[in-house]
Amino acid sequence: MKRTITTLTATVALAAIMGTLGSLHNTRAQDQQGNQGSVIGTWVATINVDTPAGPQPLATELASFNPGGTFIDAISIAFSAENPGFAGPFAPLAVNFSDAFGTWKPVNGDSGQFAATFKRFLYAGANTPTAAYGSFFPGQNVGQATIEVAGALQATKSGNILVGSYTFQLTNLDGTNVLAGGGSFTATRVNVQPLAGH
Repeated sequence: MKRTITTLTATVALAAIMGTLGSLHNTRAQDQQGNQGSVIGTWVATINVDTPAGPQPLATELASFNPGGTFIDAISIAFSAENPGFAGPFAPLAVNFSDAFGTWKPVNGDSGQFAATFKRFLYAGANTPTAAYGSFFPGQNVGQATIEVAGALQATKSGNILVGSYTFQLTNLDGTNVLAGGGSFTATRVNVQPLAGH
């Protein structure tokens, strides 16, 4: 009798776990299928950086918010070491950036607000300042960038967009902060489209 009760208890517990996992899978599948009330999905982000002269365009990138809280951002500033605009106080931006990987989470329940943190590795290029990063050979890892994001879904006539702000900190391999700043971003969702005609 004792063995039967133990087996029954284990069976009920297993059924409850499987039911929970099935429910979780369905929720994630709905998000991946274009749930317009979620940040989950891929977005085209337009990024501005704050400068003494005001906000300036920095990059347009693809960013993906994945179920479970992971974040990936495909790089469009990979070859920033070649950008002649990064001089003076912005000279430490004259490095080559890796893709970004990080994590995100919703903030304030179902409000559409979110927070994210992600990292990029920094690599030396021809114009990378040795004053900020020390001696190096081209292509060498010379530091990392840490980016903190606060954003929200915003309803528009054409669908939800993401809007928000970010701060960044660039550090060299010694952990010394070589540049900090911030800016703003807007992003539009990448939706499934019909195949183009031939």
